[in-house]
Amino acid sequence: MKAVAIAGALGLIVALASVPVISQGRGSAAPARAAAARPAPRLPNGKPSMTGVWDNTRRADVTNKAIPGFVKDLPYTAWGKSKWDGYEAFMQTNGDYVGNCLPFGMSRSIYGPHPLQIIHDNDNLVMLFEQNSMFHIVPTDGRAFTKDLPPSWFGESVGHWDGDTLVVETVNLNGYTRVDTIGHPMSARARITQTFKRVDFNTIEHTFTVNDPKTYTSPWTVKDTWPLDPETKLLEYACMENNRALFEGRIKPFIPPDDVD
Repeated sequence: MKAVAIAGALGLIVALASVPVISQGRGSAAPARAAAARPAPRLPNGKPSMTGVWDNTRRADVTNKAIPGFVKDLPYTAWGKSKWDGYEAFMQTNGDYVGNCLPFGMSRSIYGPHPLQIIHDNDNLVMLFEQNSMFHIVPTDGRAFTKDLPPSWFGESVGHWDGDTLVVETVNLNGYTRVDTIGHPMSARARITQTFKRVDFNTIEHTFTVNDPKTYTSPWTVKDTWPLDPETKLLEYACMENNRALFEGRIKPFIPPDDVD
């Protein structure tokens, strides 16, 4: 009887060990990488589909040389350099918007510590960010930007195809967001261009270009390769929940800058 019980227990342990683990965050994409030879799936219109959960690269600092694809030097204007040099003083006076549970914006969501899910059809690409449970819809049907749309944290995006590469342009930002966690500046005049190229079933080559003539003298680009991460499930992100530092006043309320135009 004991032998039967031990054998049953061992069988249960083996069975449990073989169950896929749903994880939050990075580094769970090994099964996807094993099948890299599979071709990219296609939409009904014949273009590559970007649908999937992606292990997007964490970048707290886009100039961090330890992460491939970094920006070597940011070409500041005088205004941009003053915003970078004065960031610590700004934080002490104005606070950090993300500490107030406000939207992270495009770059800090793309390069944040949480995964990204994409849903894609012929006419729209939808980015679902675990961070702050935010979403961003990108029409890809050839339309122009919306006239007189109010500025926003993520701005407005439209997409078009360059062969099998999806190009996403974003404008109409509110000028409140920073490029990354460390605080590199970006103004309301910024235009963000992203490219998405699904080179095989399990890989997207992604670029992120900032063209912001108020802040930088020339455009600069970050380059990444994202592996598919099918075993990761996006979880609910509730910033306000149990955020005692905010409720108790230890986080300084965010005051938007007054020079965003």
